[in-house]
Amino acid sequence: MKLKKISQLCNKQKAYIIYDKPTRNGDATQWLGDGCAAYPLDGLPLLDTDSLCRMFDISKEQRDKMLIQQTAKPDGVCMDDAGPEECKAERMEPGIVRGGREFIPLMTRAGIVFIQKKYLVPLDDEGVMLEFYERRTPGGQIYIAIKTGMLCRGLVFPVEIVDDKFVHQLEDMLRGCRSLLERTRNRIGDEIFQLTWTERAEEDTP
Repeated sequence: MKLKKISQLCNKQKAYIIYDKPTRNGDATQWLGDGCAAYPLDGLPLLDTDSLCRMFDISKEQRDKMLIQQTAKPDGVCMDDAGPEECKAERMEPGIVRGGREFIPLMTRAGIVFIQKKYLVPLDDEGVMLEFYERRTPGGQIYIAIKTGMLCRGLVFPVEIVDDKFVHQLEDMLRGCRSLLERTRNRIGDEIFQLTWTERAEEDTP
């Protein structure tokens, strides 16, 4: 987990939110996020807003321009390693770039959702393949748990990027790709035919 990368996400969003997650034995663990994603603060002493600002060198002037708060874990959001009725979400390729932002499409039980690729950056040093799991709040809102093995290493809420223009662009791209695929198949067939004809012609030459 790269704390510096988490800080960069929070700085860009101008929000540092510490989430206090109680444990069964009465202690607490903490997560840090920007309101759209959150990551566990493993191996660190418990933070409050003042100690967080000291750790990330946030000046008073910067602090006055940001949302910096400590709050309880949101009701209905599971920060455990295993969530009730969670289901694996399949990462789809290719990704999408729109408005200068990169998005990853994930196939869930409800269909495609998109998360911002930047929220995977703090997990670049995990050293294993990231897996995505669909979870839902009691109200039915989808959010994505990012895991390495059995451990939940982050939570990300999807974003809405689909509109009529986006769908039309994808439809145009799909038609263009199908046309290109057909041309490619025909061209490969011509090349194979020419190569076969050339070889036979040379064999028949006295």
